[in-house]
Amino acid sequence: RSDVDDIAVGNVPFGQYKVVDKHYDKLCCSIHDYFFAKALDKVRPGGVVAFVTSRYTMDKKSPEVRRYIAERADMLGAIRLPNNAFKANAGTEVVSDIIFLQKRDRPVVSEPEWVHLGQTADNHAINSYFVEHPQMVLGVETEESTQYGRQDYTVAPIPGADLADQLRDAVSLIRGEITAIELPDLGDGE
Repeated sequence: RSDVDDIAVGNVPFGQYKVVDKHYDKLCCSIHDYFFAKALDKVRPGGVVAFVTSRYTMDKKSPEVRRYIAERADMLGAIRLPNNAFKANAGTEVVSDIIFLQKRDRPVVSEPEWVHLGQTADNHAINSYFVEHPQMVLGVETEESTQYGRQDYTVAPIPGADLADQLRDAVSLIRGEITAIELPDLGDGE
C-alpha cells in the first residue's frame, strides 16, 4: 500500500484543543494525542513513530490515550527533556518528551507499566516509565511555582551539562529494530 510508511518522525503541536476527525472522536483526545493515534494508523506493522510531545502525553491522569497507544504499539523507550530544551528557538520553558513506538501487526489488549503513573520523591505524579528509568530524564526533577501559585513538577537542566551529549547517550539506550517489509513475489512485469 502506498499510504503506509516505515517511520513517522516529528514535533507534534501541543495544546488542549481537539481535531475534528470522526475516526478518533471516541478517543476524545487533544491534538498531540491525535497525532500519535493517526501516525500509528499510517505506519506499517513494525514501523516506528518517534515524536517530540508535551510531557502530558505520558503524565496525564487518565491512562486512556496511553492504553490506546499500548494496544497498537510497543514502546521502545522515551526521553524526558529539561524545561529549557526549546527556550532558544521557541521561547518557551516546558518539559517535553521524545517517545519511540513500534507498531504491532495487530492490536492486542496490553497494559504495560508505562500506561500508568508513578510518583517522584516529591510526590508528583509522573509516568511510571520515568520513575523506573531515571537515566532517561535529562535533568534534575524538581518543583516550580506555577502561575496559579501551586508547586508543580519540572525538569531543570543539569548545570554545565551538554544536552546534545545527554541526548546521544539516552538515544543509545533505546532498543528497536526496523525490519524490511516483505513484499509478495508478483512475478515478471508486475
